[in-house]
Amino acid sequence: MNVLVLGASGLAGSAIAKTLRAAGHSVSGTCRNPAAYENAPGLLRFALNEPQSIVPLLESIRPDAVVSCLRGDFSHQLEAHRLAADFLRQRGGTLLFLSTANVFDGDLSRPHGEGDQPCSDTAYGQFKIACEELLQERLGENCVILRPPEIWGRDCPRLRALVSRAQQGLPVQTYENLSVNYATDTLIARWTAFILERGLRGVFHAGTRDTSDYTAFLDRLAGRLGLPRPCYAVERNGTRAYQAVLPHRAEIPGPLQMSVDGVLRWLAEAPAP
Repeated sequence: MNVLVLGASGLAGSAIAKTLRAAGHSVSGTCRNPAAYENAPGLLRFALNEPQSIVPLLESIRPDAVVSCLRGDFSHQLEAHRLAADFLRQRGGTLLFLSTANVFDGDLSRPHGEGDQPCSDTAYGQFKIACEELLQERLGENCVILRPPEIWGRDCPRLRALVSRAQQGLPVQTYENLSVNYATDTLIARWTAFILERGLRGVFHAGTRDTSDYTAFLDRLAGRLGLPRPCYAVERNGTRAYQAVLPHRAEIPGPLQMSVDGVLRWLAEAPAP
């Protein structure tokens, strides 16, 4: 399979490109400045502030599938996605869009499944909903939506910040009465490969099967990494809230599923950054 990963220098995008390449697929990826990633093969320049430049890129690569992990200006992203969708609609191909749990931040009363209607009160969540709707309208079943919750990696900025701040006794942001589920960069990459290779369609919630209290997760992770208990800056909320997108798609097999405990074990397997 010939795959183009948009935003392949980021946490999820780089893991996706690496996993697809290891599985034998032909993979190209985009980033703003390929020269900054000398050890990353197949990176091509794509400047999001010039969204129309995605067209000659697509014409040159002629991908069977596009995976979008783009970040940046919302209006430019929408235009780039519109152009990519129109190209794939004419030439054939699938677009897998990495969305977010924030499409449900307008209803934090419960965890959400794939069949729930998105509802957002934030600019970010509303933008992601707009992207989902645009791609679904233009590509139909050839659009795949992957909604992850908070993504962690063994060398991700979140983990490095937790280690640094806990060691220095600096406050770590947390939220009272918030239950969430989690994803890892490798989990997202494995789901992406599985979905593309089997031609699956629709919406997938790519996170742990269970939830955890937000502060409890940070406490447990710090303990597993041998760190002192973090000092927290707590955003107060008297009502229990959920920012969780739980997976229910039967096509995803057990070995590709994770629990919160599994995420904690995996993050602690490598030495702290």
